[in-house]
This record gives sequence, structure tokens and C-alpha cells, in this order.
Amino acid sequence: MPARLCFALSARAEHARTAVLVLLLAGAARVLAEMLLGSGSWEIGFSLAPPGRQGQYQGFYGAGTAVARSAGPLLLTALVRGLGTRGRPALAALFRATGPAARHAAARGESRSVPGPAVSAPPAPDTA
Repeated sequence: MPARLCFALSARAEHARTAVLVLLLAGAARVLAEMLLGSGSWEIGFSLAPPGRQGQYQGFYGAGTAVARSAGPLLLTALVRGLGTRGRPALAALFRATGPAARHAAARGESRSVPGPAVSAPPAPDTA
């Protein structure tokens, strides 16, 4: 959200220097968001897998990316181009709803996960 606002504000800047600074801020916000997304996705994809069913969980979780890449362009085109000015608020509402839903699903999965056995280091070889 902050990156979007910065990108929009850059178009209203009166001076080129201001626009560049706002765009740099937007880029930094976008990079931070991508880093948080990557680490969160890794956590969901690997840490929340039920013991003994990691392959099934990761396969199903990974299928979400394929569905998003297939259905995403169609959904975006239908909302933004098909509905015109009403499509953008509808898309924003969709993103607003899915963010908390994903957070709730991850928290629910974390509460159901069973901690694995503690891994300890092997004993040091006796060199005496």
C-alpha cells in the first residue's frame, strides 16, 4: 500500500528531483514488501507442513502459484478493464479480504502444527 501511494504521488510532484525521491521511496517500500512476502511464503510452505505429509502439503501449496499465474491475468483484465473505474475498488477489496484471510489460515495452521523432535549434534569423536 505505501508503495502504491508513493507511485501515485510521484505523478503529482512539481519538480523532477521530488519525483525521483518519491519513486526511490516507492521502490524501497516495494523491495521490503517482496522480502517479507518471500520469507513468509517460505515459512508457510515448509514450517506448517504436517509431519509425514510434507510432500503433499508443499505440492498443494505450490499449486496455488500456478493457479494464481493462470487465473490472475484473467481476473485482473476482467476487473480493471471490464468494470472500468468500479473494477479497481473491487480489486482493492479483494486484496483487503485475502490478506487477513491468509494471516488467519497461517495462524490456524501454526496452532495445529506439532513441533518436531529436537535435533542434537552428534557426539565428538574420541581422539585420545
